[in-house]
Amino acid sequence: MSPDQKPALRYINEGDICAEIGVMRGDYSAQILKRKPKELHLIDPWVHQDYEKMWYSMPQEGMDEVHQGVKQRFSNDGRVFIHRKFSTETDFPEKHFDWVYIDADHTYPAVLKDLEFYYPLIKGGGFLCGDDYGWTNVDCRKAGGGPKVAVDEFVKKNVLKIKTIKTQYIIWV
Repeated sequence: MSPDQKPALRYINEGDICAEIGVMRGDYSAQILKRKPKELHLIDPWVHQDYEKMWYSMPQEGMDEVHQGVKQRFSNDGRVFIHRKFSTETDFPEKHFDWVYIDADHTYPAVLKDLEFYYPLIKGGGFLCGDDYGWTNVDCRKAGGGPKVAVDEFVKKNVLKIKTIKTQYIIWV
């Protein structure tokens, strides 16, 4: 977990229902659990993807090992639900979550898709947060930009309040 990721954690209240989109090894997940949510849904496909210099470019065997490590790490915590799926392949009812954190595919189309998918799943007064707001790499530039472009467009379209702290964005729902 990057120190820049800490600000978004302040928006979790004890007893909240939370989701983390893009889990990697579960380091940020462990920090979320310290805020005492009622539930934490970890959503990640843990599949090899061809992106330049990204951790999920490792061979599938490595991704399977990472997934097993996450399962083992949280196996004794009944609040944790692991969904080995792409972010928009999940099935949750509307207004289910209090807090959702997006840190998955950083390309413009993927971030916008995640924002649009999870927005109706967040309760009024909840938060839609994410990482790497100003970040971009070669793959992001090829795909129309990184998270900032998608987040700014989404916030403007839905007339939402946003706060940015370093690399984090927090959107009020």
